[in-house]
Amino acid sequence: MSTTADELKSFNQFVQEHSADERASTSRLSELFDLWMLQNTSGDDYAENVAAVNASIEDFLNGERGTPAGDDSLQLRKQFGLTSE
Repeated sequence: MSTTADELKSFNQFVQEHSADERASTSRLSELFDLWMLQNTSGDDYAENVAAVNASIEDFLNGERGTPAGDDSLQLRKQFGLTSE
């Protein structure tokens, strides 16, 4: 069986186990998918995520704070002509 088929089978079983007493709404399926993805991350993906978090922590400790969201949103509004400025 292919990896995709195995993953679909695994997700289907996960949904059945976690939604026995609940209706499977779209938002609930989305939540279940997110939870399933967290629990079924490959070793390589997990290592990549850990490395990204560690790099972000290191940047923060070295004073990198990024740009305030307001600065970026103002720039986008100007770029798309959505502001009177």
